[in-house]
Amino acid sequence: MRVLYIQDSLGTGGAEKSNAELWYYLREKGVKIKIVVLEHREEGIEQEILNAAFEVIFLDQGSFFHHMVQLKRIIKDYQPDLVHSILFKAAMRTRSAKLLINFKNIESLVNATYAKIRYKDPKINSKTLRIYEKLDGFSEKFGVDHFIAITQEVARHYQEHLNIKKEKISVIYRGRKENPNLNRKKELRATFTEELGLNSGGPIFIHVGRQEFQKAHLDILKAIKIADNQLFSAGAQFLFCGRKGNASAAIEEFLKDNEMKTRIKFLGHRNDIYELLAAADVFVFPSLFEGLGGSLIEAQAAGLPVICSDITVFKEVITERNALIHETNNPESLAKQLVQILSEDWKKMGEISLKNYAHNFKLEEVNKNMFDLYKNLLE
Repeated sequence: MRVLYIQDSLGTGGAEKSNAELWYYLREKGVKIKIVVLEHREEGIEQEILNAAFEVIFLDQGSFFHHMVQLKRIIKDYQPDLVHSILFKAAMRTRSAKLLINFKNIESLVNATYAKIRYKDPKINSKTLRIYEKLDGFSEKFGVDHFIAITQEVARHYQEHLNIKKEKISVIYRGRKENPNLNRKKELRATFTEELGLNSGGPIFIHVGRQEFQKAHLDILKAIKIADNQLFSAGAQFLFCGRKGNASAAIEEFLKDNEMKTRIKFLGHRNDIYELLAAADVFVFPSLFEGLGGSLIEAQAAGLPVICSDITVFKEVITERNALIHETNNPESLAKQLVQILSEDWKKMGEISLKNYAHNFKLEEVNKNMFDLYKNLLE
């Protein structure tokens, strides 16, 4: 089997990380893999994938049509059994390339792209997003042979917004590697306490996500301010991991204008997320919309109790027994849960997190499901 992957970048996102794990698995199974990428990223998995000797082609800079022609040439030369496209820019170019050459294109659906709350994002042009939705719905009819949604909620979202037929979508959850640091909590705690200047006895809350409207960093900060006295008295500290993005300026402005006693540290992009998660006590994830929330899976793999928003898709990812759930985009509701978690049984909740991860999101089973789907689509 020969598979050509086409995606926006080899950056820090969940789609990129999940694909990388799939590539290692498929290569072990004898699948021939070639990867086409639209743009370089300094942060993320790019160097790892190159060092692992995967064949990667970076498209030349140029127009949309120029990329279509490049893809046509690559597909003609490589003759893949399947083309698998991921993320919007890559997907649109791959669909359009089908106007120039025939191939079997499958496409991942990884987010609730047209969720109503996206229209509240100050960086989003509402008219442009509606145009994208129309273009998306039109081009999928000739450009995509099959979709793979990462949750039932994402499948439902695209059936509703793009009128995609149910039989054209398969659902395969994303998986994550096991966390190998579960027995190193005390050691890692001491290491990060020294490195980051933390309070060794206070609870560590952690959030992982790029600084974008979707991830609701401001909701966490506003909630901390609301509950500042109680959190400070408990010695609580908050670690934010993730690269800068469109919400960074608003985050920096809020921190400048609002003084809080609770310790808050923004760590930027980190390559030791699994270690940081293993050292932490509580994972906070108040996303406004998600396709799945890969960081939420990583947190459960680290045995952490969770505080998360009540968006529908999270019902597929967590259980009521390992998470405290707050109203989406409501800092007051989130603040109550930040305080409530201080009196919960973290050990019991963490054990349930681990069981939920092992039952639903272990990488080997997820990758096997994807490989089986590939084979079925080629029959």
